[in-house]
Amino acid sequence: MNPKNMPDDYQELSFHLQRMEEELRALGWWSDNPPDAHAMASTAPFCHDRMEFHQWLQWVMLPGFRRLIRQESPLPRECAIAPMAEMAWREEDPSRVHKLVRILRDIDSHVTSC
Repeated sequence: MNPKNMPDDYQELSFHLQRMEEELRALGWWSDNPPDAHAMASTAPFCHDRMEFHQWLQWVMLPGFRRLIRQESPLPRECAIAPMAEMAWREEDPSRVHKLVRILRDIDSHVTSC
C-alpha cells in the first residue's frame, strides 16, 4: 500500500515501524534468517521462551503490524511493548538501547491512542 493512500493512523504507525527496523539494523540486531519453526511456534508472551526480544520484534511484531496496516484492520486497543523491552534489555548499556526503547514507546502511545 502506498503510504500516501493510507489513513493517517496507519501512516504514522508505518513511520514508527520503519524507524524501529532502522534502529534494529543500526544495533546489529537485524537478521536475514528467521528463527526456526520451533521458536516461531511459541505461545509464550513475546515468544520469550524461544527467541530474543529483538527477534520477536523483527519476526513477529513487525510483520503483524504491517499486515494490519495492509489490510486496514483494527489496531489493538492497548499496546505495551516498551516495558518488555526495558526488562529484556536491562543488562544492556542504556545509552545503546535508548533510541529503540523511545521508538517502542512511540508505537505504544500511538496504538493505544487510536
